[in-house]
Amino acid sequence: MHKFVPDWETARGVIFVETLTTPVTPAAVRQNARRDDGAYVFHHPPKFTWSNVALPPLAWNHYSLYLHVPFCRAICTFCTFERTQYSKSSMDAFFDALLDEVDLREQSDDFTQATLDSIYLGGGTASLLSNEQISQFLGRLRSGFGLHDDIECTLECEPGTKREDDFREVRDAGVNRVSIGVQSFSDQLLPALNRRHTVATSYRTIEAAHNAGFSNIHIDLMYGLPNQTLADWKFSVNEAIRLGIQHVSVYRLIIFQDELLARKLGQGELQPPADAGTIEEMRRYALETLPANGLRQYSLTEFAKPGNECIYVQRNWDGSDYLGFGPAAYSRHAHHLWENTVFHHRYHELTDDHRLPVGKGITMTPHECLARDVAMGLCLLSVDIAHVERQSGASLDEIFGRKIAQLVDDGLLRRTRDRIYLTDEGLLYATYIMKRFTA
Repeated sequence: MHKFVPDWETARGVIFVETLTTPVTPAAVRQNARRDDGAYVFHHPPKFTWSNVALPPLAWNHYSLYLHVPFCRAICTFCTFERTQYSKSSMDAFFDALLDEVDLREQSDDFTQATLDSIYLGGGTASLLSNEQISQFLGRLRSGFGLHDDIECTLECEPGTKREDDFREVRDAGVNRVSIGVQSFSDQLLPALNRRHTVATSYRTIEAAHNAGFSNIHIDLMYGLPNQTLADWKFSVNEAIRLGIQHVSVYRLIIFQDELLARKLGQGELQPPADAGTIEEMRRYALETLPANGLRQYSLTEFAKPGNECIYVQRNWDGSDYLGFGPAAYSRHAHHLWENTVFHHRYHELTDDHRLPVGKGITMTPHECLARDVAMGLCLLSVDIAHVERQSGASLDEIFGRKIAQLVDDGLLRRTRDRIYLTDEGLLYATYIMKRFTA
């Protein structure tokens, strides 16, 4: 009998708990393993095993870069990322510290052979950066970090924070992909999330980005919202199709204990989300409708027209190196994982003192590295066996051969000589499967 013990995973301070203790048989999986709730394995090894680290100088080759802008106009009820209320003075002070961090990282590490594969300006709300700040930051990356003009560069944008002229300016600065946090095309549903924008604002922002010359526009859509009906969800999915959006992320709302949304639901201030059966219908509708209209599913949550798949998303899940700037930003280099300090005052203290603002981290063993890259790699629906073995320095069959064989027997994975794949049934239990490798 295979037995699970509580498995704690943390994503930027969010704790997910898995407490399955069932035998691994097809019947048990279907009857007892909870279907996906969107709480995938975002990090491994679990954060409670991380400690204060002193990283050696690192030599960067192919890597992606993430900027975490920790400010928002309003704090969403569902969000658990590091963020605080925006003010211009706070943003300006952060940006000065950010440039100090960039200088310190360039002095610490070797970027002589570095080539950036992708850049993602996220948060928080990255579009609260001024156009000049975006241009200055990207310009700084050209002078030592391997930035060249034809790489994917995404700006995460809250509806209403950039207009057409702004989009033209940031496009000229090097941004070539815009990610717009629409969440829903229903004005009745947005207030429960504490979103400042309206549906009309979303339409205007999408149109402005398109008119400014962006041919790769992405939007987020969420299902399982308080008071959301299946008809609401179908309308949002079909609006994305009607608008000709090139890339759509489909997320189920995760309600975290002690977050504002959970408290509001517990106090009866909001109507509860739909029942599990309706939520499953919502999910299936997206899985069927988006591909049928040219948006191919290439990850558990991502759908794109051919050629518009997000390189940054793929590099995040496939075990590639990535470098994070800003409070609470994550980085990976080979077997090294680390997180910048999450505290704004500490971030400023360290950069003012000419020290990198690194918080906790871990150097993974080959086993831990392989577990991470297989579990997280399944977010891309399949895993390249030779790739994860090469990155980890460990043998997949020696460590996970029996587990994979069992999951194949259960109908949840399919294996070829080169890859392992989630089956159609496995898509419904991706969280369960991931944690079979990390438990």
